[in-house]
Amino acid sequence: MAKSQQQSRLRRLLVVESARIMADEGVVDFRVAKEKAARRLGAGGDAQQDWPSNAEIEEELQSRLQLFHGQVHEAELRQLREQAVQAMQWLAEFRPRLTGPVLTGTATRHVPVTLHLFVDAPESVIFFLMDQKVVYEEVWQRLHYGDAPARDYPCLKLNFAGADLRLVLFDLDEDRRSPASPVDGRPLRRATLAQLQKLLAESVPNPV
Repeated sequence: MAKSQQQSRLRRLLVVESARIMADEGVVDFRVAKEKAARRLGAGGDAQQDWPSNAEIEEELQSRLQLFHGQVHEAELRQLREQAVQAMQWLAEFRPRLTGPVLTGTATRHVPVTLHLFVDAPESVIFFLMDQKVVYEEVWQRLHYGDAPARDYPCLKLNFAGADLRLVLFDLDEDRRSPASPVDGRPLRRATLAQLQKLLAESVPNPV
């Protein structure tokens, strides 16, 4: 087999295995999924520039969820979106926006609900959570804006209404420009509470 054919076949195998890992094993990071798939396929030493893109894997992930998980996935996704509605109502004063797999439709039950909040200071959210006696963990989220240097944003991890939440904290005026998507590099899609409620109203749940 020609080298180009071998590379093409390996790339396809990496796409399929990475998507399977994300769908079945709860891995949410594309790079982690690719590295895990490469080890399983014995491709750890191959040049990473020949590995599939995140967009290729997301497309395969969407197909896999529809083909192998069907109505179960639809029910899990709807539950996550309904939990996102509850969380956004709870955090309404911070102008929450839903983003990530729960919005795009590739989320499984392992995926946290990611909300972008817009605040005058991160402490305002922390004080809110302390008043609510909510346990949280402080981490950082690195985000990119095109060719500009990456920026680190404060991020709070917690559980609310049975859902794992990731709250990424932005300045008040940063709702006008969205960071780059890890899938295709385009501006990350965000949804307001009203937009999410409309999305739920337009989708008819199927019985499992």
